[in-house]
Amino acid sequence: MGGDVHGKFLMLAYISVAVCLDLKSERIPNSWILIGWFMGFVFQLHQGLNHILVFLSGAFIPALLLFLLFASRMLGAGDIKLFSVLGGLMGPAVVLQCILYSFLCGAILSVAILIFCGDLIIRLQYFLNYFQRCLQLKQILPYRLGGRNRMEHLHFSVAILMGSLLWIGGIY
Repeated sequence: MGGDVHGKFLMLAYISVAVCLDLKSERIPNSWILIGWFMGFVFQLHQGLNHILVFLSGAFIPALLLFLLFASRMLGAGDIKLFSVLGGLMGPAVVLQCILYSFLCGAILSVAILIFCGDLIIRLQYFLNYFQRCLQLKQILPYRLGGRNRMEHLHFSVAILMGSLLWIGGIY
């Protein structure tokens, strides 16, 4: 989707709907993910048969890289599947950059939210205690503190949208 303006617009529309779905229902439905994978597959197939490997590698790399964050419940399955859809559309090299920029955007959003909520010190202590518990027990534990409706809960799809916008805007 390098210089294809229509493709980038389509991707932006797709991610925007995913964010709306996530904000409304706290999840990105698998049906929406399947539509994205189909879109990516058709797009890559249109580029040529050899681009099917670009689709497959781009779609699988996010799942492989982010599995540990999912296992510790720091990142939701829908967010990883959304990265997978983007990988199928963007290709493996660009989705790696998208992951990096999305995490940077997520960090900025998280710090802003924690400062706004006044919970920054408490959450930093919780984060350090979490890693101490994991090291002591020598296992990965669920990370989440409390329920999803906490003020500091970040819908990571928003950070993914921001990271994708940086790509669409030509930042990387």
